[in-house]
Amino acid sequence: MGDGQGRHDESIEARGSRDTPAAGYDAGIAVIQTRARSPHQAPLTTAFPAIVRPVGAPRATNPAPVAEPSHHHLPAWVKRAFAQARPILADLLGSLEGQPREELQRAVDDITERINSGKFSQAFQYPQLIATGMELYTQQRASSAERARAAHALDLLRRKGSDLLRDAGPQLAPEVTSRLGRALRNAASAEEIAEVETEVRQTVESARSVQDRKRDREITKTRTKIQRAAPRAQSRPVETTETWQDVLRRLQEQMAQEAGA
Repeated sequence: MGDGQGRHDESIEARGSRDTPAAGYDAGIAVIQTRARSPHQAPLTTAFPAIVRPVGAPRATNPAPVAEPSHHHLPAWVKRAFAQARPILADLLGSLEGQPREELQRAVDDITERINSGKFSQAFQYPQLIATGMELYTQQRASSAERARAAHALDLLRRKGSDLLRDAGPQLAPEVTSRLGRALRNAASAEEIAEVETEVRQTVESARSVQDRKRDREITKTRTKIQRAAPRAQSRPVETTETWQDVLRRLQEQMAQEAGA
């Protein structure tokens, strides 16, 4: 029995030694197959960064057209990347104006041309392209807000000048009022509005001076008339401290006395 059991154990060990090379061969084949498959799977699963719409990205009323890469061997992962980036870039281009829009459009066209020439890795630039567009959009919004604030401040100054001109209207000639009104509407800066306001004040002061001189002449003329008309004016000179209201009042009294007589 002992001898039989020993021979049986030896046969198992011998058989195990004969199976070992086969097992090693199979493991080697498995490693080779794994290494052969891994390069093709990486770009499709983990290598490509996610393209998501940034927080605060605009929704354009009229999105701009974005040309799709047209290479005849365009990989599927490049098509998917473009499909994710296209609506975001279209909204950014549709929301930008002037030089910022031209800058972003040139960057989009440059990447598209490189992909068309076979440089498919340029599709990895889509996230950076979107980030650049967002930066341009943020700068444009800040600039627009600053221009709006400046325009509002000018409107307030222009309204103040219009009120000043309206109050001075009765003392100004119609043609002067029209000219200053046009100058106030065409003023494009606070300095220009201030110049119009200064001219309005100077014109008003000049008109008041003319009216004051005219009133003084009328007072002097009336006083002289009273002195000539009143018999007692020859015996008693008119006091120099007498105001024009006193002169008019005395003239009215004298005329009333003459009418009663």
